Amino acid sequence: MPQAIIRREADQQWESSEDAEADALSGVRWKLLISGERTPTAELVMGIAEIAPGSKLNGHRHAHAETYYITSGTGRIALEGVESDIAAGAAIFIPANAHHETICTSDVPLSFIFTFPCDRFEEVIYRYDE
Repeated sequence: MPQAIIRREADQQWESSEDAEADALSGVRWKLLISGERTPTAELVMGIAEIAPGSKLNGHRHAHAETYYITSGTGRIALEGVESDIAAGAAIFIPANAHHETICTSDVPLSFIFTFPCDRFEEVIYRYDE
């Protein structure tokens, strides 16, 4: 049963994909804050992600809608082929199955909070470009 909880970002470990070679190329890492496989929660996943300077989250899509809230750094997002500059304070809604790619253009990491409307992060299946 879902419960009210508080998790602090500083108490969580950074994660990356299980593919070490892809991680070295992508420069993307994240911390899961709210997710049913780790917390007694449901209906929402929340985390914080970082894209290293000069790196990108490669083009992909997934069945769940997603939001970003940019907390630091600058970048560009390509959302269904439309490119936009992004920076701290920007809120982004990514519809379900929308193709998107995010690039860090600053000399500091592009950091953002992300959410998905599902119970567990493991439900989100990323389908990357080939």
